[in-house]
Amino acid sequence: MRLLIKRFDGNRHYFDEFEFDFKENETILELLDRANYKKRFAYRSFCRSAICGTCAVKVNDRTVLACKSKVKDLIQNDEVIVEPVDRSVVLRDLVVDHSYIEKSIKDNKLWFVDEIDETKENLQTPEELKKYDKQTDCILCMACHFECEALDYDKDFAGPFVFSKYFRFVFDSRDKSDKQERIELAKENGLYNCINCQKCVYVCPKHIASAFDIKMLQQNDKNPPIQDFGFENNFF
Repeated sequence: MRLLIKRFDGNRHYFDEFEFDFKENETILELLDRANYKKRFAYRSFCRSAICGTCAVKVNDRTVLACKSKVKDLIQNDEVIVEPVDRSVVLRDLVVDHSYIEKSIKDNKLWFVDEIDETKENLQTPEELKKYDKQTDCILCMACHFECEALDYDKDFAGPFVFSKYFRFVFDSRDKSDKQERIELAKENGLYNCINCQKCVYVCPKHIASAFDIKMLQQNDKNPPIQDFGFENNFF
């Protein structure tokens, strides 16, 4: 098997090539670890169990979590090509800039709002939890963001992970923020600019459907924008 790893040294992009016999059930991260013993290069990994979300890379043109994805599922023509993810700034080899994650959280006020009352618990029923429980699985790996085609047309589009976070708080019965105010802020950051390419659904390692989350936020908007399709009003 041939492994190609895209490198970046600050000035130029190039590929390093390795030859391996890949092992049964070997992950992409384990393959990168083996290649790193032969020739040092930069890549991110931490938890090795699909919890931290740091090891996202592009493998044979698909964004994946390296620690979760099997070589046997991604290899094509006895070849694996590993590159840094798309729609991001490459810092070194496979390592990209993640600073916009913190900025997006701050800009969109994606945190829990509560009225602290030490005399009682902030209770919630299992049915209420079920409404947003899946969205809490997001590990900020950004796979959805790296695959999002809407970002090619609208650089101000916040990205799928942001709207899944919005969903998490809008539908949490314990959150004390004004739900419509959250949706209005989401609209300022491109809620209605999703092009429904569904790639976020396809690549999410936690099976979160951000496209569905966006649609549900739109349906719960009490003040939806008037859609202008460019037609004149005088049809007759």
